[in-house]
Amino acid sequence: MKKYRLTDQRTLLGIVSKLTATVLQDRDTNQKFTLTSPVAVNDILKSVHITIETTEPMLSKPKSLVCVLKENRVELRVKPVNPYQDDLLQVYEILIEPLERSAKRAAIEDISAYELQMAQTADLGTVISIYGKTSIINQALNQWQVHLEQVLTNFGYFIKKIQIGFYYAADTQLMEALATSKAPYYVRDANRRIFYTDRGFYSPKKLSEIYVRSYLDSLLLNNTKSTLIFPFFSNGKVLLGYFEIISNLPDLGNSSLQSDIEGPEGIGPLLLFLDQKAEEFVFQLEFAYAKDWETIIRTTPVRDISQDGRGIGITLPKGSNIESRPIGSPVSFQLKINSSPYTFFGSLRSLKKGENDTTNIGVQIFQCDKVEGLSLLSSYASNLIGEAVS
Repeated sequence: MKKYRLTDQRTLLGIVSKLTATVLQDRDTNQKFTLTSPVAVNDILKSVHITIETTEPMLSKPKSLVCVLKENRVELRVKPVNPYQDDLLQVYEILIEPLERSAKRAAIEDISAYELQMAQTADLGTVISIYGKTSIINQALNQWQVHLEQVLTNFGYFIKKIQIGFYYAADTQLMEALATSKAPYYVRDANRRIFYTDRGFYSPKKLSEIYVRSYLDSLLLNNTKSTLIFPFFSNGKVLLGYFEIISNLPDLGNSSLQSDIEGPEGIGPLLLFLDQKAEEFVFQLEFAYAKDWETIIRTTPVRDISQDGRGIGITLPKGSNIESRPIGSPVSFQLKINSSPYTFFGSLRSLKKGENDTTNIGVQIFQCDKVEGLSLLSSYASNLIGEAVS
């Protein structure tokens, strides 16, 4: 059965707006909910938020809300916006699965992936700790520092600079403490000594008062008013390093963080954005050190594709023998778009048994061998899905 994954803000808002008169169920607890107040938020993620209501006490925070309409099963993938507001959720993805009677009409036909390959990655933690900043790593650091500065500046943050570092070289009391705790850290205003300690952020109270005073003084001497340190991990959940965002203004110069840090455009969307970018950055490093590429299959059917073109489901036939491949393994494959071949590179995100001893894999796509490849795939997927679910 084909599924269509929708991620575009306008599409998500349009669908949830039509579901406000429909009862949805939590996929895990079967508790019933209704939706109210769908809204598009102009944050760094271009989010869609909803408020949920139930007639009974909430059993748990839902992760997936499901309903069955006349021709489709609709699943809303959701996550909390604010840890202190259980009924406010972000809809980050919608899955539409045609029912059996309409599957033929809405099926994705004749799409195949070619030359599917997988590779083993080196242990990044070991590579970094032994060799430090190699030329490959330095090049990636420089590119990503510039990229993050540009994106955050475009979304209303006043950035002095961004540093990307690795915890193997931790040489201060603060960095050693963060490496141990594996938590983010945020100085909102060095001049007023304001820190952010909710959502699992590291609290400076765990450090000596003398050290904290000296640390804040050093920030002010360098005209730094706010600093956010966000950790990133390898696919094996091993702590590798951190993004350090530095600003000359309090709250990274962002009005939403200053006025309502827990609001819909506050710290939540920024953390999700950094989490996504950290995952992509780590993939670039792991891909650079990937080795022993092995061809899994020459051609195989595509099961589904996300609207933004960054996620794809592929079905492998019996005997593919990839059960031992770890999640996070580098993957490459070709797709033909407008009769031209494009090679996409990504990371194995899921691996499940399918029907008739087949294997279903999900791949998150990060890059293409041609500059226009990702945008073309996104447009192709949007058009395909639009035709199927209209």
